[in-house]
Amino acid sequence: MRKFLTVIFITMTFVSCGQKRPPIDKDKERINNVCDTFMKMFVDGKTSEALELLKRNTVMTSSSIDTLEVTMANHINQYFPLYGKLLSSDFITERKIKDFIATRFYVLRFEKYYLKFGFTLYKTNTGWTVTNFKYDEELAELLQ
Repeated sequence: MRKFLTVIFITMTFVSCGQKRPPIDKDKERINNVCDTFMKMFVDGKTSEALELLKRNTVMTSSSIDTLEVTMANHINQYFPLYGKLLSSDFITERKIKDFIATRFYVLRFEKYYLKFGFTLYKTNTGWTVTNFKYDEELAELLQ
């Protein structure tokens, strides 16, 4: 019985050591952290700094992000007060196409309303980048 248990233990050890683990994509972790940091900055009221972070990690043009900043400032001034106090941002899900396209979804929570934020990510030859960013109220793609 003792030999049998020893053989089982050794076999289990070899099996567990021999299993392949997927390689860790450090650059994907970096771009995920960029999205998380963007949302934290946004919640903290650091919209300009958040958009500067986006500029450094995207293929979107600087001028399009500058236009986005003006649009966001208008929304923040006109609509955010109607939504109530800003409570938090929560990461909801990430949808992937193989290992080269992903969209990360967050919800910005207010006392009376919400906004969905989406970052579309693409893996290039040099690493991951943000190819699209948008925010709106549409939840259909999250509820599927």
